[in-house]
Amino acid sequence: MIRIGIDPSMQSTGVCVYNVDEDTNIYYIVPSKMTKKMEAFHHPYVTLLPYQKESTTDMEYSEKEYTKTWNFVRLCEQISRIISDTITRWPDNHEIEFTMEGISYGSAGGGQVADLAGLNYMIRTLFVQQKVNFTIVPPTKLKSFAVGNGAADKDVMVASWKKLDKNICGISDIKIDDLADAYFLAHYEE
Repeated sequence: MIRIGIDPSMQSTGVCVYNVDEDTNIYYIVPSKMTKKMEAFHHPYVTLLPYQKESTTDMEYSEKEYTKTWNFVRLCEQISRIISDTITRWPDNHEIEFTMEGISYGSAGGGQVADLAGLNYMIRTLFVQQKVNFTIVPPTKLKSFAVGNGAADKDVMVASWKKLDKNICGISDIKIDDLADAYFLAHYEE
């Protein structure tokens, strides 16, 4: 069985692919842009798959909404690529389950929440089209599962993750909190 955890974000989506039988994790970061540190980053368990996010600054409303939709599509294309890579990597393992973090309605401004909701539902549509099982986990429930505190901050989540997966404990040069959430989503059990 393969369990894939997805922490969706327009800036940096984190994905953990957990092979339950082999007890191994591989990670993907889908950033909207590559920093110099990201360009220099190499790690055997983490792959960076940037997508081409177009700026919507100074656009009129209709053009902005059209461009945001295409940004969502490009990000979802990278998630589809991860799914295809996973199937290619483990062709005999046909059972794949997805767990994705739900929308955190209280953590962002109104426009950001709407954009995150749009992205979240586009990814869900991808699951439905692929005919795969998926679970949506509220952010507070994920944090409770991971560290026993539904209000835990990112540093606590990352520290706990690094204790559980020794293959990533040395990563410090790039933003990785999305990977910590993705790890706990891939390992999530109610």
